[in-house]
Order: sequence, then C-alpha cells, then structure tokens
Amino acid sequence: MNERAQANGRAGDRAIIDLMLAHVPEGMEASYNRAAYLPRRREMAQEWADLLMEGMMPAMTLLEGPRR
Repeated sequence: MNERAQANGRAGDRAIIDLMLAHVPEGMEASYNRAAYLPRRREMAQEWADLLMEGMMPAMTLLEGPRR
C-alpha cells in the first residue's frame, strides 16, 4: 500500500497505513485517537481487499458451495 500511495501522490497515507497496522504513535493523545482518518482507512482497507480478491471467484460463489 505504501508503494501505491507513493505512485498515486498520496505520501500522507504512510501515517494512515501505520495506524492500520496498529503502529501507534507515542503520546497519550495518539493512543486515544484510534478513529483518526477513519474514512480514508476504510477506503484503503477496501482497496487492499480488492487487490487480494483480484482474479478470484466471487465471494458468493464460495459461500454457496458446490451445486448438487
């Protein structure tokens, strides 16, 4: 994700990626501000999920199982 952020001119995403990996900055305020950048964190989590599922069967196909 860091490489994608850099390629897309989103250098500020580095701090958000660290938060998503639970790398909490030092200090009391940082420890309590877990909701920081939540909308962007959601977008990045979806982007990561999309990358992982690229070329895979749709999730519903996996949930339905084999047809009899």
